[in-house]
Amino acid sequence: MSSESGSPSPKAAGKDDGKKIPRKVQDVNGALRRAYDSAVDESIPQSMLDLLNKLS
Repeated sequence: MSSESGSPSPKAAGKDDGKKIPRKVQDVNGALRRAYDSAVDESIPQSMLDLLNKLS
């Protein structure tokens, strides 16, 4: 039994640690990150805010 409770084991860091990520995977990761950032930056339409206010 380990005396370090809550510490992740070295294997828990991920199976790709130390491996080079293929260019296609990097491209997909970048595209997904840009799409997420774009969605996060969008404002909430006033009609949606009005509906949420009616529910509370």
